[in-house]
Amino acid sequence: MTLITDAIGKMLGQRNILEVVVLGVNVALIIAFAILVDGFATLGNLSVILSNSTPLAILSCGMAVVIISRGLDLSIIAVMVAGATTYASGIEAGLPGGLALLITAAAMITVGMVNAWLIAFAELPAMLATLASAMVIMGLFRFAILQGEFMLLLPKSNSAVQILTTDILPGISVPIVVTAVVLVATWVLLSRTIVGEIIYAMGDNFAAARLSGLPVRPVTVVIYVWAALMAMLAGLLISSASGAVDFRMVTNGSLLFDVILVVVLGGIPLRGGRGGLRNIILGVALIAVLRNGMTLMNVTTQTQDVIKGIVLLVAIATENFLNPRDIETDTVGDL
Repeated sequence: MTLITDAIGKMLGQRNILEVVVLGVNVALIIAFAILVDGFATLGNLSVILSNSTPLAILSCGMAVVIISRGLDLSIIAVMVAGATTYASGIEAGLPGGLALLITAAAMITVGMVNAWLIAFAELPAMLATLASAMVIMGLFRFAILQGEFMLLLPKSNSAVQILTTDILPGISVPIVVTAVVLVATWVLLSRTIVGEIIYAMGDNFAAARLSGLPVRPVTVVIYVWAALMAMLAGLLISSASGAVDFRMVTNGSLLFDVILVVVLGGIPLRGGRGGLRNIILGVALIAVLRNGMTLMNVTTQTQDVIKGIVLLVAIATENFLNPRDIETDTVGDL
């Protein structure tokens, strides 16, 4: 079995095998949906896929950076909803859109710094720290601002809301432009900065990175502030399009599951240390096509969750099979 995986790895490049598989599955799904589903292979439906996938792509950029560093942010959807709530509250209070955005960004940066402090300085496990953070955010914003309600309406007639949904050019909307900017910024962060190099070093072997003198704590702050800002942007786009901030997105867990699914399916392992923009795009494309096709086929939400769960399990098993790591590999770089 090892000889087979080694041979495949030499032919395709072992780190890229899952990417090739995901790309092949995506192409197969597009062909199948185009043949079997009426209305799938149309320009109108392509526009729907692009617009619906923009928040997912932005959230995945935040989560991918966290996971590459061998972290995990379970508060990202709660932060997304909190950001949208802060912006909506500012708009309702009569603040100009720019000032409301600055206040929202400052608040979400603070949330990201708190997450980073819990992980980098208090040395709590990332999963537990961000899970607790999500619960605190949910309780604080829902009861202090919404007074126990689950939904906050956004005035779509307000110019500060309309600007987030308008077209800059025919067929090119603000969400698409924002997503493109975020994708480029993510690529620059990971591939063209010293911070990006440290992020990969942390993911490859955190203990070795810290013992070698790399500033892992300040970089952890950058990582979780980045995730919080990505969550804020995604929240603004979702709420402005729907005209409401829905706190049930946090409690049902479906969007968080989709974000993790995108990252893993794209080929970024949960153990961290590798991955990049190409992986994010691959994962978003697959989930966007799969979700759109199943919706057009009138597949129930529960059935979609089952299918996506199976896909995630298969992706993790495939990645572990194609890129096995033993104890010696896991400890490479330890001092």
